[in-house]
Amino acid sequence: MFACMHSDPETSQGEGLELPAPRSNAADAYAPLRVLSLTGGGFRGLFTARTLVTLCRQARREGPLDGCFDVFAGTSIGGLMACALAVGVPPMRVLDAIDAHGPRVFRKPAGASIRRLFFGALYDADNLAKAIRDCLGAHANTRLSALERGLLVPAVDWLAGELQVFRSAWFGRARTSDATLLEVCLATSAAPTYFDAAQIDGKPMLDGGLAANNPDALALLEILRRFPAAAARIEMLSLGTAGFAATRQASQARRSALGWAPDLPNCMIDLQERSAARQAQALLGTRYRRINHPGDASEAFTTLDTADAGARDRLLRAADEAAAAAYRQDGVFVDRMLSASRA
Repeated sequence: MFACMHSDPETSQGEGLELPAPRSNAADAYAPLRVLSLTGGGFRGLFTARTLVTLCRQARREGPLDGCFDVFAGTSIGGLMACALAVGVPPMRVLDAIDAHGPRVFRKPAGASIRRLFFGALYDADNLAKAIRDCLGAHANTRLSALERGLLVPAVDWLAGELQVFRSAWFGRARTSDATLLEVCLATSAAPTYFDAAQIDGKPMLDGGLAANNPDALALLEILRRFPAAAARIEMLSLGTAGFAATRQASQARRSALGWAPDLPNCMIDLQERSAARQAQALLGTRYRRINHPGDASEAFTTLDTADAGARDRLLRAADEAAAAAYRQDGVFVDRMLSASRA
């Protein structure tokens, strides 16, 4: 979008302060800074990918999107999509990869519930790694430190007990990582009880959705740390994963540990997603648009790992509905976000 931010972003450091490089074009200081933010949600990422493909079709945008956005942010399956889109993988290819590999990645073994309770991770991370390699192709081994496009993917550092944000070189050489895109995708997707922890630099990493399933607010924070004067120029398109939020009753706020157990994880994730979206909306106003779908009470929308034909059909239909509604309501914004920018 603006050349100086996609060239080598050299930084100056002193007293722990990182300063952005001087801009080579004064007009760039006023150009929009566009962000695509992608929520986590396991196989429900099929909804996200289909929504993006449909929006591109409506906006008559063909091919890759790395010329449309300055920053791609994503968590879990959204992290995989963000990595792929940032290196020029077309949205349709991302959708096809999720559609093809999802049922294999989330193939439930016999006695799944017992295995999950007593024997650790339910799914084989090798199948996930194969899916990631197929989607990223030759870019699977690309290091974040070599990537000039803005890319931000959160995971959780288990030993430190804190959020670990993986950033590309766009955020400054001092703050990027030498991790590969494959390693980052495995780390942000390592949901406890679903997959074993991923290892980066000898540290166990867990799913970024534990802290930032919706990375909207995190992306804004990281961008403003890098470019403090950019707040008025940021525009964000945020895509959810169609999680179902059941109507809550006052009586449900008092229950036993067993009573809370089925609902608490989804409740916490839902609260984080909504909070992040509201924070982004408060900061950006009309320069922010979140697209999602309320889903229904079926397992397609209430679980992360239901990848059968019925769930697939529900997610694809919901995506088409969400994209059509978004384009009717704010087609001008969508067109602008999906328009090609300067390289």
